[in-house]
Amino acid sequence: MDTRSHGNRITDNALEADDGRLLILKALSEIESKHGWKKSSSKPLFTGVYYDTQKVGSFIVPVKNLRGETAVLKLQLRPLTFDEGFIIRKIEEFNQSSIIRLPKIIRDEAWNEELNYGYLIFEDLSHLPNLWLKTPASSEEMKSHKLFLQEFLNNVLSIKPWLPQPKISIQQSYRDAFEHFYSIAQNSSYHHITDEQIQQFRDKYFEIIDECRFEPIHFTHAHLGGGDIKFDKQNNQFILLANLYWSFRPQYQEIVFPVWVELILTQKRNYPFKAFLKRIQEWTELWSKDLYSHNPSTKQQYWFNLLERAMMTVMLDLGSSEWKGNEEQTRAVFENWKKFFWWLVKDKFGGK
Repeated sequence: MDTRSHGNRITDNALEADDGRLLILKALSEIESKHGWKKSSSKPLFTGVYYDTQKVGSFIVPVKNLRGETAVLKLQLRPLTFDEGFIIRKIEEFNQSSIIRLPKIIRDEAWNEELNYGYLIFEDLSHLPNLWLKTPASSEEMKSHKLFLQEFLNNVLSIKPWLPQPKISIQQSYRDAFEHFYSIAQNSSYHHITDEQIQQFRDKYFEIIDECRFEPIHFTHAHLGGGDIKFDKQNNQFILLANLYWSFRPQYQEIVFPVWVELILTQKRNYPFKAFLKRIQEWTELWSKDLYSHNPSTKQQYWFNLLERAMMTVMLDLGSSEWKGNEEQTRAVFENWKKFFWWLVKDKFGGK
């Protein structure tokens, strides 16, 4: 395994992916024939794409068997270092929380060359709400997210990594990650930012990387937005989804990611930067009471994580990805992330 990678990096397949249409049809037919689980809706619950609807990595759809039982089928169309079924079982071995659990697996098979896909059939959780999905999250949803993270950090992160820790410096890992995603951006069919503009951001970003003092990385779930967590109020349980995203990540990854998710998804035609920045500060104040340290070195890591999110958003997540829906609204969000990058440079990194 390449120890330069953070781990099970899903985007490693981005350059070779196609729309997956024929493979999805093949997989659905074979799974129904072999195991009796049939697609119960023509509309998928989720299609995982590499910034482009013509580059599909995963496909999630509700299914039903002959006994009328319902479940969810996730098709993994591209090879990964570790499949999700393996990861879920590993987490279950070490999870010490009584209120955070993993989805119950019904049947699964890792991606292999013979099938040319992998699959995971797990319990139907569609009757349960996400921790939050619509944006902006309400104050109550924000408080629930904080409670979840307190429990997650205290009682789930005792897990023993099944990946070797990267053997390169944190500075080099940030540079390598940039180059990986930059190659995807260059090969994208969508360019909302010029390469010359990207280089201006890149130069400043690398300059700050070289001058920052970073906290040690740790093994964690790197994708804890509101849509990645289900909440079972009756049983007082959080169900942790998107478990492919376990990998080595910087400290504060868990609390920066949901901030980024909300602010990249909040589509407002008139969205002044002042309001955008106020929302970031509201999340930061919520975390600061219990989750966010004011130690200068760890504080710098928190703001650098947001700088990294801004860099990747400007370059790829919005800069070189397919804009679906209202382009005017997406443009407003894009412009705010560009302004936020330079605000961080000036306000948090001394105008370097």
